[in-house]
Amino acid sequence: MSRLLVGLAAGGVLVAGMGAANAADWGVSKDPVFKPAYPVHWEEESPLGFEVGMRYFYGIGSQSFQLGGSTFSADDQSHSLEAHLRIDDRSTSTYLKGHFGFGAITDGTYKENGTEIDSFQTGRLAYALADFGYTPLDTGAARAGFFAGYMYANESPQDSGLDIHGLRLGIAGRAELSDMLDISAEIAAIPYAWVSGNIDVLPVPPGQSLTGIDGALYGGAAEVMVGFHPTDEFTIRAGARGTYLNGYVSSDEPGEQYVETFRWGPVVELTYRF
Repeated sequence: MSRLLVGLAAGGVLVAGMGAANAADWGVSKDPVFKPAYPVHWEEESPLGFEVGMRYFYGIGSQSFQLGGSTFSADDQSHSLEAHLRIDDRSTSTYLKGHFGFGAITDGTYKENGTEIDSFQTGRLAYALADFGYTPLDTGAARAGFFAGYMYANESPQDSGLDIHGLRLGIAGRAELSDMLDISAEIAAIPYAWVSGNIDVLPVPPGQSLTGIDGALYGGAAEVMVGFHPTDEFTIRAGARGTYLNGYVSSDEPGEQYVETFRWGPVVELTYRF
């Protein structure tokens, strides 16, 4: 009998020890034991990244048309402020970005066949852009892919100009050169851009104007930016961008007229990342 009691007692101690060990493994005990490689309060990192900020764009632009064997143009310089936003989703390798801006034309000239015939100092700009992109190449330090988007521009020297709605199809990439530097670039074809409005060159007699413009243009756009990261959250970027469109349109004049428009120049940017 004594041997039986001793055996039962030993078995009870063994079972109790195993229960305590299992309780510790499953977190039942008061102080769970974790392997050092696993943090106690681990949370999965969000795949979303955001950039929001402001830009300044100094633009050099021109609108021109051909009429009666001559080329008439309105060339200008402009200053614009714009707000921008970018959202990256690393889980799907996609992004959405866009900007909108307003500006003033402060200096310009009217030309006929390249010869200045008068000047002006007023005008306005308004523009917006939105792109949706996919970056199948993503190494962490570098990303590249393609995008499709929409662009809008209103460029009005002397308060009379063109409204443009266009389709953008392009490729884009960004590379982290170091912890403090990055470079990004994009190039886009604009296969279709609907244009309407007027181009006035000396819009008083005996000036030349092309009114009632209605038709489609095509062209392209490009941008390159270099970024500096003074902190983990803030980025300062500088670079250049340009957009060019041309084509034949109908107007109040008989037949079709050749129209050309472009704007390019330097850009500086301050961005907050989170």
